[in-house]
Amino acid sequence: MRIGMLQMDVAEGDKERNINHAFHLLEEAASRADVLVMPELWTIGYNFHDFKNRVTRMNDGLLDRLSSFASFHHITLAAGTLPIEKDGIVKNMGIIFAPNGHIQAHYSKRHLFYGYLEAELMVPGEHLMTTSIHGVKTGMAVCYEFYFPKMWRKMAKAGTTLVLAPASWPKVHLAQWDVLTRARAIENGMCICAVNMAGTYHGVQLGGHSRFIDPVGNVIVEGDLSEHIYYADYDEQKYKDLGKQLAVIRLEKEIGQPR
Repeated sequence: MRIGMLQMDVAEGDKERNINHAFHLLEEAASRADVLVMPELWTIGYNFHDFKNRVTRMNDGLLDRLSSFASFHHITLAAGTLPIEKDGIVKNMGIIFAPNGHIQAHYSKRHLFYGYLEAELMVPGEHLMTTSIHGVKTGMAVCYEFYFPKMWRKMAKAGTTLVLAPASWPKVHLAQWDVLTRARAIENGMCICAVNMAGTYHGVQLGGHSRFIDPVGNVIVEGDLSEHIYYADYDEQKYKDLGKQLAVIRLEKEIGQPR
């Protein structure tokens, strides 16, 4: 299974430009991958100015365009995350479109970032996501959630072997990005596909360095700071059930069982 990672240069606050630009990149990548993964909040560039007018609503057409794209190209599309408003509540939501265009799964970020307006304007999700992509048990986590190892361990215990992680991680914290992304892979015996933004918001440069990490912490593919589409291959046989084989996870399961 080939995964295309869209490390997109996002213009802060310019929703229409970002949408048009995203579809240009998606078209470029569609013929070269089975799965496409986009970054976090790519429509607004992590800029919350005039937020209510820039959220994505279920009937505003963007979701239909993403669905049609997945269906036309017969591709799985993990559309990063979007600020989705439903019934007056906004969540930082990742949506996965199946090759038939249907919404296959969705995940709302559970740990919102308190250093900016995200936690003030959005409501956290409550549930983890598990879905099958080309037979691979797949989960999702978003950016700041690399700091919360318990949710990753829960996914690993459920048999997840691949986690898609849209992000808008700043350049100044790339040292943490390097350590945390690899640590989550190593301690859970899973592959991680972390797709970060390029560009700037409020004068802060985004870190890029999207990466595909194998279950022992090897960085198989890594980007730089600029916009680019990167490709990585998930080996279904090599990575199958690695989380179940990991000694620490087996031990935790045994300890958790009644004796």
